[in-house]
Amino acid sequence: MNTEITVSGRPFIHQHAAHCESGVTSALFRDQGVEVSEAMVFGIGSGMFFGHLPFIKWVGMPITTFRSRPRTLFPKVAKRLGGKFFTRQYRNAQKGMIELRQALKDGHLVGLTTNIYWLSYMPHRFRFQFNGHNIIVLREIENGFRVSDPVLDHPVDCSYEDLERARFARGPLEPKGFMYWAESVVENPDFRRACLEGMKESCYMMLRVPFPFVGIKGMRYLAKNIIKSPERLGFPEACRRLANVVRMQEEVGTGGAGFRFMYAAFLQETAELFGSEELAELSQEMTAIGDIWREFAVVSARIVKQRGQATDTFAKAGGLMLICAGREEQLFKDLDELVRKLRS
Repeated sequence: MNTEITVSGRPFIHQHAAHCESGVTSALFRDQGVEVSEAMVFGIGSGMFFGHLPFIKWVGMPITTFRSRPRTLFPKVAKRLGGKFFTRQYRNAQKGMIELRQALKDGHLVGLTTNIYWLSYMPHRFRFQFNGHNIIVLREIENGFRVSDPVLDHPVDCSYEDLERARFARGPLEPKGFMYWAESVVENPDFRRACLEGMKESCYMMLRVPFPFVGIKGMRYLAKNIIKSPERLGFPEACRRLANVVRMQEEVGTGGAGFRFMYAAFLQETAELFGSEELAELSQEMTAIGDIWREFAVVSARIVKQRGQATDTFAKAGGLMLICAGREEQLFKDLDELVRKLRS
């Protein structure tokens, strides 16, 4: 942890996070005096999700996502925990930068959504085209800003030009200068109600959205496509797409296993909050499911690098994803039923 002095003169403790948006949201609440863990933020904000969108391309490949849409976590957590919050996006880059500087002058810690590729302080190996990376701007410095990026170990400096380019990058889910902060919070928020609302929405998104590419349906759709992909696409292209799925699962700010371990931590915290053995058991089950997702990633990596055994096939990789789909379907059905009971 590193302590910085913000524009308001208050100390800010920089902490490394498993995922950028949940880490930023947790830090913004902590700065206002409300301790809420990153895992709790992720669960209350209904971050748990799955989607495979073959009709939307990113670097030439279909998008696979293991979390809810960027820029939705903070507003949902803010609404469910209560308080006064600011969110805005911009069409005009100049206006967006002027308002950022004004917000800092007014004493706010400012959360931003950016494209990680244009953040020059990032090591080159971590820079790729992704429009959903979240950071906190602490204060303005000469020719730039002091930034708390939750995927790094300490605060860094970012030039004015780089930050503007990152905020207004083009492409899928472009950030449009999205800016947010907490003006005030409820001193003793109702965490039980917030957790129930977050879990209820996650169950709906995983089980009941009438769309074949999201939730459990989306998992099964992708798994079957992985199994068929060598014959349908050819081995090289099938490997390229499989590698992209693993990258989105393990590298794009997930904290591992497509957020499954993070959600397991949320369920464990919620189990302690409610004194519920059933929630604790669901947490253990989600951890076990996360282990299977990790096995899928290992098998897939061996296939892509052609370093595996004869048993490491696209059929095995797709089969592991189908196992995850079946177990997650049952988990969210059980969770949905439990939420109904706890709400009554």
